[in-house]
Amino acid sequence: MPWLAADGRLAYTRENPPATDYFFQYSWILPEIFDPEVNKRRHYYFGAPIRDYAARLLEFWKQARRGQIQRVYFPSGSLLKINCAHLSPYTGQDSILVTILMFGCSSSMAVINGSVSPPSLTWKMEEGQILLYRGIQGEETFRYPDFAQDLRGAPDRRTWDRYLALQWRMLADSALSFNTIHDQTKRCETACLNDGTWLADELATESGLDIVSEGLGRALWSTGTCSFSLEPQIAENKFGAHFVVAKTPINNIRLTTFFAGEAEVRLVDPSQIHFLKAVGCTVAA
Repeated sequence: MPWLAADGRLAYTRENPPATDYFFQYSWILPEIFDPEVNKRRHYYFGAPIRDYAARLLEFWKQARRGQIQRVYFPSGSLLKINCAHLSPYTGQDSILVTILMFGCSSSMAVINGSVSPPSLTWKMEEGQILLYRGIQGEETFRYPDFAQDLRGAPDRRTWDRYLALQWRMLADSALSFNTIHDQTKRCETACLNDGTWLADELATESGLDIVSEGLGRALWSTGTCSFSLEPQIAENKFGAHFVVAKTPINNIRLTTFFAGEAEVRLVDPSQIHFLKAVGCTVAA
């Protein structure tokens, strides 16, 4: 299964898709991600309680089996294996969907509606970049830490190494990756999952990373657990009207719960972000 391949050759690819949707039922293959009270015999596709929530992703694999998928970008030698593709049209609609496959990590797949995204979306993906959006409602300033600290200093270097080691630990195990990326999520769509546990905070403390005191550790952690959206309308309409647009390397994101409808991601390295635009506000470090 692609979401269980943290390393090595991928089980499924665009060219070699799964024959059926059998293994997309997370309640069968990743029971550890569900609340203990959940009936594991019920079908949960990608953790979603209703199959229709995952319809676009299942459609992606159906079209892959037909050879109708166009690859946009595939990085080599990166921590995360990602395969982006165009999927067009979708269920008879005049739209373009960009599907991101992230193997060995959290939700594994996300779908961006390319029809409403800026025209630059595709070429940025071809460059290995992806656009991020975050709304701040009526606030006038979007604040983001300045990670220009000199990491050659021993204390900051140790903090950075601990942060990276923790990221790798969480990414190397599929169930742990899923649980830690959803641990600060608490919504009706995620009620069946181990959500709202703050598990990653516990692991950070156990690893010796200081996420409470002022300093690099706290800045890294608070920023790394900050969510952005891949959909501009989420930032502009749901969490706007003031919002920022940024870009980051496509292999620097972790996908979160796609079926909550907000196309959320978090950054592995929060310093690898470049702000392109601020609407109704300013960006301050």
